[in-house]
Amino acid sequence: MAARSGMEEVELVEHDADPADPVDHVERARGAVRERARAVLHWLSGHRVLAAATVGAVVVAVAVPAALSARSERARTAALTELPGVLAPLASAPQVAWTAPPTQGSYALTAPDHAWVRDGVLVMWEQTGDATSSLRALDARTGDEAWTAPLSSVPDLGDPEDRITEDPTTCVAPASGDGGGVVVCLVADSWALTGAEDDTEPELVEAATVRLRGFDAATGETVLDLPVERHVSFAPVGTDLVLVSPPEPGDGPARLVRLDPATRSERWSVDVARPSAGAGAVYPSVRLLEDEIGVRWLGTTALFTADGEAAGELDSDNVWELRGNRVTLEGGGATGGQLRDLDTGRVLVVDGHPTWLATDDLTVPDVLVLESVDRLTGRHLSTGQRAWQVDWPTESTQNLVVVDGMLARQADDGLTVIDLATGDQLWRRSVSAAGNSMVTDGRRLLVIESVVGTGLVVAAYDARDGRRVWEAPLRVAVQDLAVVDNRLFAVGVDGVVSFGAD
Repeated sequence: MAARSGMEEVELVEHDADPADPVDHVERARGAVRERARAVLHWLSGHRVLAAATVGAVVVAVAVPAALSARSERARTAALTELPGVLAPLASAPQVAWTAPPTQGSYALTAPDHAWVRDGVLVMWEQTGDATSSLRALDARTGDEAWTAPLSSVPDLGDPEDRITEDPTTCVAPASGDGGGVVVCLVADSWALTGAEDDTEPELVEAATVRLRGFDAATGETVLDLPVERHVSFAPVGTDLVLVSPPEPGDGPARLVRLDPATRSERWSVDVARPSAGAGAVYPSVRLLEDEIGVRWLGTTALFTADGEAAGELDSDNVWELRGNRVTLEGGGATGGQLRDLDTGRVLVVDGHPTWLATDDLTVPDVLVLESVDRLTGRHLSTGQRAWQVDWPTESTQNLVVVDGMLARQADDGLTVIDLATGDQLWRRSVSAAGNSMVTDGRRLLVIESVVGTGLVVAAYDARDGRRVWEAPLRVAVQDLAVVDNRLFAVGVDGVVSFGAD
């Protein structure tokens, strides 16, 4: 035991106050406060203008940044809802609006450009077999079936085990206009069987004639039925379609047309001159490149505005939109090669290939995300320098999402979020993920989890710090989340789930 120190002398001091008349310390404090308040009021009465200006400055200093922050967040939210695959903001757990029985084609919800919400109807382009597809529409409020429409099916043209089918069926849904939403599909009108030159090769089944069919999204009524060239290509632009038709045999131009699918009226049409290079895609195809229309053909991509005005040309018909940059990958195949920026001419030698991002809000666009077998790498497009590298094996990576300057990864071992600019890990959570899809509303990451005592839930994590914000119980077993026109759905072998507003 430690020895005690010696005791010190303590001096006792007598109090001067009369014990019969003790000091009221509470009243003394109140009096001091009253005196100070009177002094402040006296000063304010003599300096009213200065006081008002000071108070106003304080209010402005607090209110203006808050207003600017709120305005910035509203602008960011509005911009995010223009991106495919991004949810409308969910402040709290959403309620299940309805569930529907599964069908063979229910997974159309999870495929890009296979499902749309138009005029209060969920329309799905379902592919269910050998070149067999149809449209199925559900009431977006109740899940009740609204209408169905068959699209294409291969007739009996020989042994299916000994043939290859080239199915041209493609569907798009332009934005809803004053006349309502329309879903337009290119379908085979008739089929042809082409025998193989070699007995060891399978026979080819291909469309002999094709047509465009448009359906009213609300009713399923046919609003467009137009025979077109076999190798026509089309894409939605606003509420319209743009179509490019191949030229007649010879050296003539292709024809690019913008039309209203509901009325078949042409907005404009232009000729696309045949490229002189002569190497590349044999038939012209149309594709949207940000706010421009690109016609890819014979080694070049001709650019047009939405009004049909010529806007330049790219010297490749193999154009990728990569994180907001227009690039082409040359040589090296899937393991690497040269990545060339088609707008600036910069060339990067890369040791991987661009990875697929489930959602990308295009923040930090200079950093390209490349993957190889055992890692992910961030490369600066402007300099070619490596920004970061993380050891994330591709076989265990299920989804990658870019949101608000962060790269989020869903994998077998949970969720991980890194800073997209530096590669620094911001947070990691081990979660009992039950599905293989991750979606975002721009602020949170949503995944399917299995919770003891509750079962399957949709769980939301704050993208910035990994906090578990809320969970929404599921009524049926599902494996995937899907975002269709900013709305949340889940799909699995037991059915389809639609979530309502939070």
